[in-house]
Amino acid sequence: MGNGESQLSSVPAQKLGWFIQEYLKPYKECQTLIDETVNTICDVLQEPEQFPLVQGVAIGGSYGRKTVLRGNSDGTLVLFFSDLKQFQDQKRSQHDILDKTGDKLKFYLFTKLMNNNFEIQKSHDGFTIQVFTRNQRISFEVLAAFNALSKHCWVSGEKSQRRGCQTALCNL
Repeated sequence: MGNGESQLSSVPAQKLGWFIQEYLKPYKECQTLIDETVNTICDVLQEPEQFPLVQGVAIGGSYGRKTVLRGNSDGTLVLFFSDLKQFQDQKRSQHDILDKTGDKLKFYLFTKLMNNNFEIQKSHDGFTIQVFTRNQRISFEVLAAFNALSKHCWVSGEKSQRRGCQTALCNL
């Protein structure tokens, strides 16, 4: 174990907050850079002229719950597509939709942003986005979803509504 996790059992309860901040939470500058990159990716995906089929993006996983640990962590980006008309379309069409979206996103980000703190990797289910700094890496699995709540819901809401969307769904 690294990053101080092995020392956890010897930390007094009243110092746990300090220990987590000092040894487990990402460095602030790393987290800020990753947040900016993720926001840019989400904003690009929701540009109607670039990605007309994407109705919204929900952020989940450790990143979405703000429980990212220093080093490597994970996240999920759920893309809600307008051409998925029913739940069954999600299984039938998701590979093709994600494949095309991943290719287009990769081209757009690398040609327009010239930013080198992320990479897009294809997988058998679609694609993964790796966002990284010198001290931090977060892998986002990108999933396609049918928007069962229609276009008039939190999916098409403001940036501040993106985090914790899965919790909002579970509470319905």
